[in-house]
Amino acid sequence: MCAPSVGGSPPPSHQATDRIGSEIGNLNGISSDVVGALDAIKTAIESVNDYVSSTAQAVGEQSAVTSEISGSMRQAAAEAASIGKAA
Repeated sequence: MCAPSVGGSPPPSHQATDRIGSEIGNLNGISSDVVGALDAIKTAIESVNDYVSSTAQAVGEQSAVTSEISGSMRQAAAEAASIGKAA
């Protein structure tokens, strides 16, 4: 226990300890805010990742359908050409 200073104010070491405790409390609050912000960023990145994945899947499906349509069109053109030659 520290002896009281003249005039009734706490000794400088007690003031420093109180100030350090207050600063640690502030840092803990800031740390909590940072963790919350990082969680929000993580959630946003996961959402974008899901969107990109579903878009890539849709593009792949569209590419497959386009290839199938192209093949069907080539086959139809070839059959139309053979009908034209036979006539």
